[in-house]
Amino acid sequence: MGLTNTRIQHAVGQGFFHAAELHEGSTLRLRYVYDCGAMTKYQAARSNRIKGYLKSIGARSKLDLLFISHVHADHLNGLTQLLDIKKGVAVDTIVLPFFNVADRLIAYARDAIEDPATLLDDFYREFVIDPTTALSGFRPRQILFMAPGGPDSPGAPDLDGGRPEGPEGHDIQGLRDEKGQVTWKPLGRGWVNSPNGRLRAESALPGPIVVTLPDSVGLVSPSIDPNLGLWLLSPFVDPAVDAQQAVFFRALLKALNHGVSAKAKIKAAALKPWLAVPANLRDLVTNRVGDLTQAYSALSKNLNITSMCLYSGPLPDGVVRPEGHYGTFGTWNAQGKGGIAWLGTGDAALKEKARRKRFLAHYRKLLDEVVTLTVPHHGSEGNFDVELLTKIDPSFCIVAADAIGTWRHPGTAVVQAVASHGLFLSVVTSDPKSCVREEVVIG
Repeated sequence: MGLTNTRIQHAVGQGFFHAAELHEGSTLRLRYVYDCGAMTKYQAARSNRIKGYLKSIGARSKLDLLFISHVHADHLNGLTQLLDIKKGVAVDTIVLPFFNVADRLIAYARDAIEDPATLLDDFYREFVIDPTTALSGFRPRQILFMAPGGPDSPGAPDLDGGRPEGPEGHDIQGLRDEKGQVTWKPLGRGWVNSPNGRLRAESALPGPIVVTLPDSVGLVSPSIDPNLGLWLLSPFVDPAVDAQQAVFFRALLKALNHGVSAKAKIKAAALKPWLAVPANLRDLVTNRVGDLTQAYSALSKNLNITSMCLYSGPLPDGVVRPEGHYGTFGTWNAQGKGGIAWLGTGDAALKEKARRKRFLAHYRKLLDEVVTLTVPHHGSEGNFDVELLTKIDPSFCIVAADAIGTWRHPGTAVVQAVASHGLFLSVVTSDPKSCVREEVVIG
């Protein structure tokens, strides 16, 4: 009885929708999704792919984990359909980076310029105002916010020198299966913070458990057969650039105060407290979008907002086990050259050396397992560096993108770099024939 990870990169156009399952023999151990959305231009393709996914697993089936990489609408505007209370899946735990208000407003302002129709999405607007409240509407049992671990972070969890201890004294874990075994549990060194003071699943308070964890804590799914080892889902949070946030706040303050009497002007020191008032934030994203777009225009084109990467693969423990990989990349069939893990990069700003160094250090003990790499930010040259290929050495690369105006997604330099390394690049568009399906096996 082996461990099988099946995963699909759905063809939703300019967006991202990755769905996967972990089976032990014929038993479903874990089902998870990483992002679900696409630009308005591709809403038909997005809706059809979600419908197909729901039909394949059954409405109101259990979704153990939903990972949201970042704020942009093209990565999360499919959630209202995916998690529909009557026709969608029932999500247990949602995992996402901790976004501050600048992150959310900057993303919203960009979407107002590049895809204004998405501002009609009630969920997206509510998510920008308050992610916890918006996500609570899907009735998850838990919401886990992941924070960057900082320069002294131990990185992704590993088993060297004994298994690291997970956060003690907290009931943060997956549901139990029919045999009483948890579907996943936290693993790694780090602290736990509870924004709403609720940690235990048996809490009588309404709403989900909400906690904050460092990205040095991963989630592992234990096999019934101990010989198969542990499957690891390990986040990495690439944080926003503080300097750009400061520029945005100064420009926003100027826009808000334009044409206002001296007495009514918002003082610089009072802007963040003003934004902390939900009514003010709601008025801003509903009635004053022009002020947001004006503030956004002051930012550098190479803007980096917070984005969460995700490793999905074995947790190396030194035991050599039979492994296999088979993938259908569009109409191409291919066998992997070694390793079976998948590494998604969201919109991480990995072109910048310091940020890329931290990313590679975080996953340093897991990189040998990576066979499939999703290229950051839809293959944008502004987020990519060839060192990702030389240090990770994947067998296959995936770009989730489609034709949008003059955007180069994927960029010419990215395509050339992947080809120059003798690697297969699959561009997943809105055409269902471009869908990528992979199956990997342990044992």
